[in-house]
Amino acid sequence: MRRHQEGAFRAAFLVLRDADEAEDAAQEGLVKAYKAIRSFRLGREFRPWLLRIVINQALTMHRSRRRGTAAAERLAVRDRPLPDSIDEAVIERERARLIWAALESLREQERVVVYLRYFLNLPERELAEYLGCAQGTVKSRLHRALGKLREVVRQRYPQLLGDIT
Repeated sequence: MRRHQEGAFRAAFLVLRDADEAEDAAQEGLVKAYKAIRSFRLGREFRPWLLRIVINQALTMHRSRRRGTAAAERLAVRDRPLPDSIDEAVIERERARLIWAALESLREQERVVVYLRYFLNLPERELAEYLGCAQGTVKSRLHRALGKLREVVRQRYPQLLGDIT
């Protein structure tokens, strides 16, 4: 479980976008996975099974909190260089806010598949296992979700067109 703790946190953070809540969701998901370890089928990939539990926990928390305004937009990206100026930092923060807003316009299932594939770099094989479907189905779901995301960006956030193509 220790080996997957960071990935569990990142998955929960993508859903909740709040570090404290993501930590709670990841911890609760890890505890649930530990308690349900006997239901894990040998020969299957562990990470998709674990991420399903953690993301379901995060989605449950997300649905239950239903706040009027979202918490400050942040994504824990450690490898990113610091902006050279305050102007760059403001522009980067605004771009991130708009991207999150565009992602929020997708249905929950579409957001999750995009988060897992592109934010957590889950290979299509593991994503197929997570979703319980064939890899071809994963490709088509990703294609549809990205198509919807492009359309949302074109209609609502044209300033991002250079970022999402």
